[in-house]
Amino acid sequence: MRYKGTKHYVQPRNFREIAESIVGDVEWEEGGSGYCHCPGAHLHSTPGGKRDCRISIEDDRPPTIYCFYDSCAVEVDKANHALRSEIGKQEAAGNRQPLAPIRKGADAMETFLLACFKPGEIISICPSEKDENGERPAHGGVNALTTAEWLEKHATKPIPDNFPSAYGMYIRVNPIQKGTNGGNKDVTAYRHTLIESDHLPKDQQESILRASGLPIAALIDSGGKSIHAWVRINAKDEKEYHERRERIWAALPEEFPIDRQNKNPSRFSRLPTASRGDKIQKLLGVNVGAKDFDTWERETDGMGLSAPLRISTLGEFDTGNDPNNVLGERWLCRGGSLLLVGQSGIGKSSLTMQLAVTWALGLPAFSIFPVRPLRSLVIQAENDVGDLAEMFQGCREGMGLSKEKALSLEDSLIFYHDTIHSGPTFARTVATLVDRHKPDLVWVDPLLNFIGDDVSKQSVVSEFCAGMLNPIAERTGCIFILAHHTGKPSTDPKAKTNWTSSDVAYSGLGSSALTNWAREVAVLTRLQVEGTPTFKFELAKRRKRAGMRDHMGKVSSEVFLKHSTTGIHWEQCPPPKPPTVYKTKKK
Repeated sequence: MRYKGTKHYVQPRNFREIAESIVGDVEWEEGGSGYCHCPGAHLHSTPGGKRDCRISIEDDRPPTIYCFYDSCAVEVDKANHALRSEIGKQEAAGNRQPLAPIRKGADAMETFLLACFKPGEIISICPSEKDENGERPAHGGVNALTTAEWLEKHATKPIPDNFPSAYGMYIRVNPIQKGTNGGNKDVTAYRHTLIESDHLPKDQQESILRASGLPIAALIDSGGKSIHAWVRINAKDEKEYHERRERIWAALPEEFPIDRQNKNPSRFSRLPTASRGDKIQKLLGVNVGAKDFDTWERETDGMGLSAPLRISTLGEFDTGNDPNNVLGERWLCRGGSLLLVGQSGIGKSSLTMQLAVTWALGLPAFSIFPVRPLRSLVIQAENDVGDLAEMFQGCREGMGLSKEKALSLEDSLIFYHDTIHSGPTFARTVATLVDRHKPDLVWVDPLLNFIGDDVSKQSVVSEFCAGMLNPIAERTGCIFILAHHTGKPSTDPKAKTNWTSSDVAYSGLGSSALTNWAREVAVLTRLQVEGTPTFKFELAKRRKRAGMRDHMGKVSSEVFLKHSTTGIHWEQCPPPKPPTVYKTKKK
């Protein structure tokens, strides 16, 4: 018999035609959803992109069109009403023709293949062989048949019995083109990525994977030291495949060290039901966790959060060797944030340049050490190419860098001049640039040019920082550093002068939500002193963790700076002496 079923309900073509009659062309993905043109695009406050609007006609939820913008809500609601009305009419007429789901009573092999592949797709299965380098797929895995053909063969004689091997059997995690060697270029659907870790007992591996909420198509006991998880990512191409794989990797807890060799879409996994010595490569489950990648990212644990942190993890965590540390002694870690505050025109941009260059070289800035040379993405609005060139050349001169040494930073310092994006469009731009350049630090200079609304409103700041920047930082591990202006000096003679560090933290212009969001706040202040212009650079929140030291070499939350006589460069100096007060003698 031939098997024509899959686990998915498949939408008849007329449902997609209904959808396209309402929104136009749709970039369909597997499972009945895709990107489309927004019915209310003419109402968007800023020019939209191709992926601002999405449509879903999947089986387990109402047909829905949803858009990133709010201004088009009325038009989107009208379109949703029309969509649901027309599809409802078709359903009432009995026009939904689902293909068969996984057959009740199916054995492990049938269940596994139907959960992971479509009937006509080419699947590569082969026995394992062993040599001095260990076990590996025999024959390069060229035993390739369609899903339906493998199942027909299995119905007559179990698949493993067709390929007797003492070392088990392999299967590629994605379908391939027939008649090829099954390399990455031969993959026809970037559906699964393989997650494996062999540094924990298998029961703990399985527990972590099940608790992760990841969209796992199949869980397999390899018959060795590891559990294999086939995670659905349904990427449109190899580039998106690796982007989504990286997000999956980042979401797993540190206690689950991933085998990073499993990064290619043509990777082999273990075939369930095959014998591996005296062990069985078992199918532990199918369709575990979220339905698909988009659902996982949108809904699982709120917004694609990692597995919950357990007491056992917290109790044994080595804080002295935190793998997420980037600067100082856990001063700024992966996904962190720094608000750099200073008066307009005080030199924040030149300080930003100097910090980015210094840390790109793997050197300390004011005794704040990076864990390694750090890559920076700098997005500037106020300084054009000439200004940036002047600052970089001045920094190079002031630091005494040769042109050859400076050129070695070509791939570590990436600059963009952006005066056209703000709010949501800026967030999308940043996400693209971060995925493209993979920086450790993202410098946004200045914040006011990019936030897109009133910085004094808590809702605006929270949406921009927590709603737009945080998901990027959480997904990629980059640290956002926002350059920001102070408010205007007070003219009130009773204004506070003896500020504490807590007061300093809130010296930036606008809502306190900005300070509350930032992991650290650093403030650059011009001092009112005679003689050489002197500035104070002060840390306001996680002060001691930075490891910053004053001119005497003592750990300090503040240092004093002056402009170097060479180049455009900041250098440390002693604190200014208080002005001398001369007392007049009484006659």
